[in-house]
Amino acid sequence: MALVRRVATATVSTAKKPTFNAALMTLVVTIMMLTACSTVSVNKQASSKTIAAQRGNIVTGNNLSSDTASTLLSAGLDEQACLQQFDLCLDQLTDSLLNEHYRSALAIFSELHYAKAKQLAKSPDCRNALTRPPLDPYYANAALSKSQTDTQRQNTNTCLTNYQARLFDAIKSSYTYLFYDQLDHDFEGAETEEAKARHPNRIPTDLDIQTQDIYNAASNDVITQLYQSTNNANTMLGDTENIKIDYLPTLATLDSSNQAAIANNTPLRGKPTDQIRVMKMQVDDYGLNIYLPNENNYLQNAHKQASALADLVSTYELRLSGLNSISKRPGLGISLVASLDDRYTTTIRQLLVSSLSGKLTKAASNGSMDDSETSARIYPTGHLLMTGLIIPAGDSVLDVLGSEELNIHLYNPYRSESVSILGDDYPLAANFSAGYGLWLAENQLDGVGYLNLLTRRQEASLPKLFMLEPYDPDKRVIIMIHGLASSPATWVNLTNDIFNDDKLRDNYQVWQIFYPTNLPILENRYQIQKLLTATYQQTDPSGQHRASKNSVIISHSMGAVIARMMLSDDNLAKNLNALDNKDLLPNTNKRQINDSLKQAFGNQELGMRFKLQTLPQVDTAVFLSAPFRGTDYADRWFTRAIRRVIYLPLSVIKTVTDNLATIATQGDLANNPLGALYLQNGASQLSDKSSFIQLTKNITINKRITFHSIIANNDSDITQGLAQMQPNGAKIDLSQALPEQDKNAISTSIQSDTDERTTLANEPLVAAVTVNEDISQALTERLSDGIVPYTSAHLDGAASETVISGGHSIQANPQTILTLRRILHKQLQQQTSP
Repeated sequence: MALVRRVATATVSTAKKPTFNAALMTLVVTIMMLTACSTVSVNKQASSKTIAAQRGNIVTGNNLSSDTASTLLSAGLDEQACLQQFDLCLDQLTDSLLNEHYRSALAIFSELHYAKAKQLAKSPDCRNALTRPPLDPYYANAALSKSQTDTQRQNTNTCLTNYQARLFDAIKSSYTYLFYDQLDHDFEGAETEEAKARHPNRIPTDLDIQTQDIYNAASNDVITQLYQSTNNANTMLGDTENIKIDYLPTLATLDSSNQAAIANNTPLRGKPTDQIRVMKMQVDDYGLNIYLPNENNYLQNAHKQASALADLVSTYELRLSGLNSISKRPGLGISLVASLDDRYTTTIRQLLVSSLSGKLTKAASNGSMDDSETSARIYPTGHLLMTGLIIPAGDSVLDVLGSEELNIHLYNPYRSESVSILGDDYPLAANFSAGYGLWLAENQLDGVGYLNLLTRRQEASLPKLFMLEPYDPDKRVIIMIHGLASSPATWVNLTNDIFNDDKLRDNYQVWQIFYPTNLPILENRYQIQKLLTATYQQTDPSGQHRASKNSVIISHSMGAVIARMMLSDDNLAKNLNALDNKDLLPNTNKRQINDSLKQAFGNQELGMRFKLQTLPQVDTAVFLSAPFRGTDYADRWFTRAIRRVIYLPLSVIKTVTDNLATIATQGDLANNPLGALYLQNGASQLSDKSSFIQLTKNITINKRITFHSIIANNDSDITQGLAQMQPNGAKIDLSQALPEQDKNAISTSIQSDTDERTTLANEPLVAAVTVNEDISQALTERLSDGIVPYTSAHLDGAASETVISGGHSIQANPQTILTLRRILHKQLQQQTSP
């Protein structure tokens, strides 16, 4: 700039007759040059960009944070040069830090260590494993010579050693920054008591958030690669030559290949939330101690009782879509999902293969026990949630920074909500939607539900029970039973909202029933109740757990019809006489069929289907869109057409007809009112004219059961009328805005009718109404969800009855879910059964 000024001055002084214009031009050029020397400018930008720039770091993008970048510039260090000569850069950076407050330096060093780790991870030496033998050795990718192979192996091991060291250093530096808040008595010139007094309470800063990002990201890399290192020869944690594993014999377990793996075989004395060491790994100079919860068979397969994790996924690497919300608990640690290799999975392809082969294939059942065994159809969750946390050894800042021992803790987030570090309690992070989302994603439950209804198979696919979290003896059970042609996927939003409600999540666990809706409803009721009874017996033989009391059944449509039968003590066999078809009785053969059917249904094998008995563990039920008295929708031409392609499993037909083969043909039985109870598919039995509905429509619910009805109505005008009759129970619908054309129509209404126009403009839509017994009969006869009329869904004696504005499938309606949550909260407030 000085040179620019000198040149400008010389130009002016040597001119003989400078004109005014020339002088002015020279002045303008000089000012422009002076302005160009300034490197600072001020421009406006969106506040979101400013915040993103302030809070971004090497984890959220490819650039260092503004604090770290500024510190490097102040020290005269280039970012790329620093990463190239990393150790020298750290030395020079340390010399440049003249401030006596060392805490912020720890955050800077943690980010630099992680940046170097990311750079190493992308390098060829770390990224490339030994190349596979070439298909053609004469091409350029021919196999390396022994010396080249040895060199490559050495380079890879060196790179991986440096990579893991950088991760460990990033963890130690960020941990020290986060948890040693005042850096007590470790450094010369550490913060004095006067300095502490000036900042008694420190709110989180951008630097705190960025450093926690570093701590979490580095911990995530170490934990996920730790799992890989126990299963693969070459991993990002290093070659097996670099790793030595010491399994504690009393706690380690063997997988199917007799290889020890991370698991807790037998709990020790103490609490389930206690952490016990199950393994020690030596990775170069670092010792890694792995701790698990003190729980029985934690991380072990349910059936094999052997540890075999098929996968370990961090929620950092998952994007869950299709859920109404993601249920999270903020806090420390990495949310992980461990998938067991014996978990049940089913897909449409597996079902089709099993149908073509005429029986359930091993692939379709994933190698489980015989499907006819009730215990084989109880599926503990195959996706276990964990929260991983790495705590370096050491009692002081210098101890931690110099430590070569890291303690890796894996917590059960359902049981452990917090962790104590250096005498202070911190919340543990959790993602409660992750395991549920993975289960739904890998099981095509909706498609399988439809195929179970329509596919003809040799053997019946019997009901299955899925636990959505590890069994907890201290939580009440919610049992969910879906409707016709459906699956547990129908409950996705309700289940996720329960996970998202701290009070409900802490007090309830969810069991979902998946059953084939083509079976006769009496058979499904019997099999589902048998399955539930076996599950309670398996989890709590003595019946003393909280989980064996105050259970809740939530059921939809056909599932609600089944649920009501599981809450009754009626003997349906006593009402068989009511199904006699008087027009057929004069026919001796038809009368003989009736008599033989009654006798057969009285036998022990079939009689259990007719003798109802209340589940003792359940005290609350919620019925959604329940066709208790049937529906004429099942008899309309298009549903009749669908019913014709719904098949009963051949084994069910054979069981009944073999017992009755001496009296009639299958066709005669199917046309008989009594025979239809077992030779009609589930969809046909929902007709209001069916023998099943005639037999069950008036069954009574056990008096100790509190039940609630949620009924849909697809006529908004009727819902508005209900709201006017019972305004205290109305819930306004704010789920969507009124269309603009409606507003214009209102504004252009007849000018003379001002009062009516105001009423139209201000009248809100109604989403739900809690009703009482005062509804007029004329109004109830018009209520319907389009499939099930109110008169079929209504039950006298309900603790509450709520009419939801919508169609038959209201289980995903936000107002339905909100009503269900209110019912569950109310149940929790009531006294627990003794």
